[in-house]
Parts: sequence; structure tokens; C-alpha cells
Amino acid sequence: MSMPLPSVTRVRQHGFSLVELTVTLVILGIIGILVVRWLGILSDERREVFQRDLLQRADDAVTGFAVVHARLPCPDTSGDGREDCGGMREIGVLPYRTVGLPDARAGRLRYGVLRRTGDTAMIERWSTASQRAAVQSTVLDADLAAPSDQAMPLQVTANAADSFIISRVLAWDHCAYMDCAAMPQLARNSMDLCDALRNASQLPTSDNHVHTRRERDTELLQNAGNVAYALATVDPLSPSHDTGSPGFQSPRRAGSGDYRDRVLAVGIDQMWTRLRCGEHYSPAVYAHANVAAAARLTTPTMHNHKTQLDIMVELGRAESMNASVALIDASAELINTTADTLDTIAEIFDTYGGWNWRAALAAGSIGTAVGSTIAAGVAKGSADAYLASAERYRDEFAARFPGEAARLEAEIVTNARRADMLGGFPDPAVRSAVESFHVGGAQPTP
Repeated sequence: MSMPLPSVTRVRQHGFSLVELTVTLVILGIIGILVVRWLGILSDERREVFQRDLLQRADDAVTGFAVVHARLPCPDTSGDGREDCGGMREIGVLPYRTVGLPDARAGRLRYGVLRRTGDTAMIERWSTASQRAAVQSTVLDADLAAPSDQAMPLQVTANAADSFIISRVLAWDHCAYMDCAAMPQLARNSMDLCDALRNASQLPTSDNHVHTRRERDTELLQNAGNVAYALATVDPLSPSHDTGSPGFQSPRRAGSGDYRDRVLAVGIDQMWTRLRCGEHYSPAVYAHANVAAAARLTTPTMHNHKTQLDIMVELGRAESMNASVALIDASAELINTTADTLDTIAEIFDTYGGWNWRAALAAGSIGTAVGSTIAAGVAKGSADAYLASAERYRDEFAARFPGEAARLEAEIVTNARRADMLGGFPDPAVRSAVESFHVGGAQPTP
């Protein structure tokens, strides 16, 4: 018996056709392109975020350095991360070690600081020769990396409605009282940096010093104004900043084409605000100094008033003595008149009443003499009362006001000097030293 052969099941295999494979490759290609572009955009965003973060941290470090050291750091010209203040150089890289920024990548940031000395500005000043204001050429120190001890008190010495304000500038002699060698910030602090910023704001714009440029493509080489300092991340593949130039691209310039740099610039007025110069510079240099000058004038005024009271007492004594003399004269006159009256009465008795009419005259003379004596007594009492009142007022004034004026003068002048020595951001050592400082008595300086 023959067995039937098993039936063979035909399996049909399926695969990709060329069309399907082509479509798949196209889709994968599009996805790949999108992924690459997305990764590129993400990389650009990450780079921009990193640049902004690095610039911001560097900006904070530079500002913190200025607050602590009362100056801006000099640029790093050797690449070791430390500042180089020799040669008055304005351009280099950020001295990240000096400013205390623990990120070596900050050492690739381009950094520039304003250091202007010997430049002149036209400033209106009062001329004592011509008795009028005149515009004069004045040399101003605006070295923000090494400001000298230049913040000096300005005091108004004359002012009238029909004349210009006359003033004088004198330096405090702090180092005559304090050890400036051991603590130099007593003589040079943020007051001097603020003064240098004030000078920088008055100088004309210069292409030879740190500045930013216009943001429009047609004005990229035009100076937009000098700044206190500037930082920039520079793309090494397409650098758009000249290494030796003091010019920085505009912080508002948008990235386009090969331009990928990012700039952070701090203007002179912006640095003035950061250091709070308006809060401590103007009061210490102008307000406190003028109050101290006024206090120095008050003390001699009190002594002069004491002298005038002494003169009033002496006049009272002289008036009392004159009244005493007048009283004595009136008493003598009364005695003489009485004697004449008695003599007249005797003559009347001798002539048996022949001179009776003289008795009436003698009696009238006695009345006049009595009236003069009474008036002299009243004048004497009034003079003594005036003398007692003058002495009492003089003694009360002398016991309080000259000494109080001297005490207030010393306190006001001390506080004015303390304000100048403290500056805007005193450290604990400076604050402790200044608290122990005190000026006693009149000083030759304002």
C-alpha cells in the first residue's frame, strides 16, 4: 500500500522593494539633517550660555576686586593669570588669578581697563585775577588701575548772589595722625577711585584708550565712548578684535556670519553707581568738609562773643563807678547847700531878718541837692544791676558755649576726616583704626 506524499506548503517571503528602501533612506537622511542642525543649535546655545556665564562671573570678580582694593585690576600681559601694572598697559587678558576667579578659561577673556594720565579737559574755574569764571585747560588723573591719593575736600569760602562761588581745595593730613605705612587704605581708598572716575567723565572721548564701538555694520569703527573696563570672549577661529587695539566691539552687536564674540563693557557712570560714589564721595568731599569748615569758624566766634561780654562787664563796672562818683558829688553838693543854708540863717539872725529872702533860695538849693542825690542813688542802683546782669550772662556763656563749640568742632572735624579715611567699603581693620582716631583742638587744615 503506497503512502501519499506530504503536501508541500509554499512559504512566501516578503522584503523591501527599492522604492521602499529609497523612501526610508530619504526619511532617515532628513532626520539626520534635523538632528545635526538641532545639535548645532544646541551647541551654539550652550556656547552662548557659557560665554554669558563666564563674562558675568568675570564681571562680578572685577567689581569685587575694585571694592576691596579701591582700584581696577591691571591686565594680564604674560598669560600667567596675574596682573601686570607696569608700562601703563590697558589691554591684555583677564588676570583671573588676581581677581580670585578659579576658572582658567577666564584667562582667555580679552580685558581692557581705562588708564588715562596727563590728558586735559576744559573746565570752568573761578579766576581771582579777573574776578570771573573762565574756561581753563586742566590736567586730570583718570588711571582707574592705580589712582593716587587725589580726593581732596572742596570748601566754599565765598558765595554771593552777584558773584561766582569761590572755593579752595586742601588735602587732609591723615597720615600725620595715623600710620598710613601700615594701613595705606587710610589715605587711598574708594574715594580716590571715585575721584578718578569723576575725572574720566570730564575728559573728552579718546581712541587711544579703552572704548566700545558702534553696533551698526556701517559704524563698526566709530568710537561709541570710553568705558571703565571691558571684557570679551574672542572666537579663535574668526577673531574680530585686534589684540593691540583699545577698541571693543559693541556689547549690543548681534552675532552674524563669522562674528561670534560676546562683549561686556562697564561704563564710567555705571562703575560710579556700582561703587556707590554718590552716597559717600560727594558727602565726604563736599558736605562734610564744608560743615567742618563752618565748625572751625564757630569756635572763634564763640570766643569773640565771650570777649564782647567781657567788654560789656567792664563797661558796666565803669558805669557803676561813674554812678558812685555822681552820688558822691551829689552828696557833697547837698552838704555844701546845707552849709550855705545854715550860713544864710546866721546872716538873717545877724541882720534881724534883713536877708529873709535868701532863706527861700537856700531851701530851694537844698531841695535840688536832695533830688540830685536821689537821682545819683537811682543811677548807681541801675548801674550795679546792669553790672550784675552782665557778669551773670558772661559767666553763664563762658561756662558753656566756648567749650561746647570747641567740642563740637573737634567732633565734626573728626567725623569729616573719618568719612574720608573710611571710604565706601572699609574693612574691619580700617574701621577699628578709624574709630580710635580723634582730632582735638583747632587744626591748620580745614
